[in-house]
Amino acid sequence: MLKPNNKRMWSVIALALVSVLVFAACFGNDGDDDDRGAQGTGAAFAHLDRLAEDFPIAGTNNNTILQGGTLNWGLSTTASIPGLFCPMHSSDAADSNIGAILIYSLISSDDSWIITQDGIVTWDMDLDALTFTMTMRDDLPNIYWHDGVQLTLGDLYFAYHIISHQDYTGIRFGQGNGTAFVVGANEFRAGEADRIEGLVLSPDERQLTIHFTQMPPSMLFAGAILATPAPRHNWEGIAVADMRYHMNARDNLLGFGPFYIENVVPGESVVLRANENYWRGRPNLDRVVYQTIHPDLGAEAMRAGQLDVVAMRLQDWEDINDANNIQFLGRIAASETRTHISVGAMARDPETSDLYIIPRDDNHPITNRDVRRAMVYLWDRETIDYAFNSGLAAPATGILHPFNAREWIDPERVGFALFCIDSANELLDAAGFEWREGEDFRRDLDGNPWYINLAMTPGAASETIFSMHRGNFAAAGIDLRQYGGGFVDHNVIVAHNQVIIEPGDSPNSDMHIFNMGWNLGANPNPTTGWGHNQNFNMSRFTNETIQGIHADIASMEAWDPEFLADAYRRWGDAFDYYVPAILNSWSLTVTMTNNRVANWNLYRGGALNPNGFSWHRVGVTAPAPYVHQ
Repeated sequence: MLKPNNKRMWSVIALALVSVLVFAACFGNDGDDDDRGAQGTGAAFAHLDRLAEDFPIAGTNNNTILQGGTLNWGLSTTASIPGLFCPMHSSDAADSNIGAILIYSLISSDDSWIITQDGIVTWDMDLDALTFTMTMRDDLPNIYWHDGVQLTLGDLYFAYHIISHQDYTGIRFGQGNGTAFVVGANEFRAGEADRIEGLVLSPDERQLTIHFTQMPPSMLFAGAILATPAPRHNWEGIAVADMRYHMNARDNLLGFGPFYIENVVPGESVVLRANENYWRGRPNLDRVVYQTIHPDLGAEAMRAGQLDVVAMRLQDWEDINDANNIQFLGRIAASETRTHISVGAMARDPETSDLYIIPRDDNHPITNRDVRRAMVYLWDRETIDYAFNSGLAAPATGILHPFNAREWIDPERVGFALFCIDSANELLDAAGFEWREGEDFRRDLDGNPWYINLAMTPGAASETIFSMHRGNFAAAGIDLRQYGGGFVDHNVIVAHNQVIIEPGDSPNSDMHIFNMGWNLGANPNPTTGWGHNQNFNMSRFTNETIQGIHADIASMEAWDPEFLADAYRRWGDAFDYYVPAILNSWSLTVTMTNNRVANWNLYRGGALNPNGFSWHRVGVTAPAPYVHQ
């Protein structure tokens, strides 16, 4: 086992490994039996499946759960907690973790995130009438917001009108949650109507019928139809444009879940207190303390019994896997890290409030497709997975992810998983990027020097990984630099991606490429993450071809399995052709839980999955976390 004080030596060894690999022409496809390599999607799937078999999904604790106690939940990050917890407005994973405990979807889903009838509401979908009807269940007790006001579907009706409002400043309006498909929603957003025509609320507010313009098969997935309410009584008198900045979206967020916010230390921690009147029963825990911890310290904090739960950084596996006070839970991650390429900016139409992309106009080489393709060949994901992810990952071969799109992925596909400096040089040579004798780097197509800035957050291996990237890029004549001259806080990248420029402003950014983690939903529909009018489109890239494919995936024709499969194939091919981002790796997600924690698991499906993870069932079986002996 590598001891913590040997990490410097490990970095030196990794750097030596990097210096050798830089000069390898095409690494990782040598025909041996190692299933780590870029041998194709099938090999990557096989590798991930074998890894996942070594980890349980649910923890085991047969001891008696104590009534009360505090669970210490660690967020491994170098950034602060932004503190915008309201689900209507939050876009950061840390904030969303809190918001989802307080307010969650009224519709249940299973471990595959297919919607079920087990939620607070039942539902009926009529494809002929293009309607989706939600009805509050009579067999459940009345459900109340934390202040004692009864929850009704009027609160969901209210949420639709906020998210669809022309002054709404969040990112939830769109096809991804069905709001853009609701009859009359776009007219309401444009200020042409005073209500959304397609929403029909019953007089007793226990039934809501939604009329859609189209209902693609993706609507069977959790989150594909907006079902997360907002407490309308708590927002009375507050302008929609001001909601994002109001305390009711932050420290004072009102929910109906098993916990409520008791205290917030800005940027550092959130203390949640048990909701004594939670409709599913009083939680086992008295409190949950959600606190940030530097990624370099997370594993040792778990070993020392300072935390109860934290997501394991994969590179820490060799250092922590012998800890006898920890259970390690794992499965194929419903997430990924992408290196986005900033090829445009997002603007908002002042009249309609619609978002749209403005392409870069500075002729920077990243606007050249061959440069972007070369960058993919220079991204040595295999070495990163092996040396820095403890082998618990595999190079991604395409934009379709094994978590939610495996059935549409060709197992023979290799895609851009291959690391190949020779291929990168051939592309750049053919594209006309001249490398003059005696110069370190290529010129652009106008004969001028150029460089690429990479925004990257700090971490134990960040220096080594950046040095590897810089060396590989240099071997193809590209000058790779650090944005801002060093590593940046995660919130700097988040702030960059929240910018909506005014028409006429420059669409060019010096943050040329940047790493961004993504939590994926079960719905592989790419509209939310890559739509032409979606702020989640971090690369700010679109064209008519991609928009046409997205429209096919979101169409009624997509109910035909062959049509949908073909559309997803075309989407994968188009992503490879245009390369709006560098895909990093598919990996496991591993969560460390202290041995005193009970009922923690990695089952999916949201708060109402009867067999899944539920905060009110989580508990502890000892007064304090166990320490490694």
